[in-house]
Amino acid sequence: MRWRPRTGWYGHAVGDVLVLWDLDRTLLNAGGVAETVYGAVFRALFGRELAATAPMAGRTERAIITETLTMAGVPDATGQVDAFIAELTARAPGLREVFAARGRALPGAAAALTALAAPAATPAVVAGSGGVGVLTAAGDSPTLVVQSVLTGNVRAIAEAKLDAVGLSGYLDLTVGAYGEHHEVRAELVHLARRQAAAAYGREFAGAATVLVGDTPLDVAAALATGARAVAVATGPACMAELTAAGADAVLPDLTDTGAVVAAVLGSAG
Repeated sequence: MRWRPRTGWYGHAVGDVLVLWDLDRTLLNAGGVAETVYGAVFRALFGRELAATAPMAGRTERAIITETLTMAGVPDATGQVDAFIAELTARAPGLREVFAARGRALPGAAAALTALAAPAATPAVVAGSGGVGVLTAAGDSPTLVVQSVLTGNVRAIAEAKLDAVGLSGYLDLTVGAYGEHHEVRAELVHLARRQAAAAYGREFAGAATVLVGDTPLDVAAALATGARAVAVATGPACMAELTAAGADAVLPDLTDTGAVVAAVLGSAG
């Protein structure tokens, strides 16, 4: 796994940046298998059919499972969440082929990840927790861009989806934050920052962290933690809704690579 930082889109060095990508309807479409998987896990754990799942868009797996089990009348729903997550995790490797057959990277996703990871003119190597990053030589304070994920998926499912659609290569998944970690999405931002700081010896406070997502809940998590929010209207919310939610930049999709890079790195420094 390799990821590389770059100078700003217009050639000006930006500060150290942690880019946290949402997955579903932002980078990829997993083929709509979530409800089927939830049904299978519920049946295995409780021996009956699941009538309905809780709303999923923009939420963490832990929150979705808790509400789903409550809706289904499961006693001590909160106490059953870890068992549900464990079963999801165990099934993840077997789901990779399903994601590969039914899922796809969204248009422009691979190009955006590649552009943000483009090698700088004068690189120096820095060790990261999951591979090798590259710094730009920008005076006494080199620029580092780390790309990872902030997703409601449990980590094993996230990895299976990204591998299936070929998008994991420039993402340091070891510093990402996942749906099993907390019910509240904003708490995942704090976790990702701590992990990235420990791995790279850099702080990613305030606007040095950029969240890219497709729902108002992604935007709210950024605003609650002082991060920048880049929203893409490839999910359930339109551009007007994402703008009203307070996103710093709103894009129709990821197909304009220059616009994506400018939005993500534009004022991060």
